[in-house]
Amino acid sequence: MDNGGNSMSFKNIIITIGILLVAVFVVQNAQVVEVRIFLWKTEASRALVLLCTLAAGFFIGLFLGYRIRKKNKKVKPEIQASNS
Repeated sequence: MDNGGNSMSFKNIIITIGILLVAVFVVQNAQVVEVRIFLWKTEASRALVLLCTLAAGFFIGLFLGYRIRKKNKKVKPEIQASNS
C-alpha cells in the first residue's frame, strides 16, 4: 500500500509528537539543580536528572523482569517433573 509519499505515516506522526513533547519538557525543566549521592555532589539541569532517573528505573525494571522470567522458566520444568 503506497501512499505516494505525500502524507506522513502514523509512526512518523507519533515520533514527531514524542520529540516535540521531549523538547517542551527540556525547555520547561532547564533549571540547574544540585544532585547529591552519598559524598558526591554535582549540578545538572532538572530535565537531565529526571531523564537519567527514568532511564535508570527502566533498565532496573528490565533487568529484574528478565531475572524473574528466567527464574520462572527454571521452576516450570521442576514442577512438571514433580507432577509426572
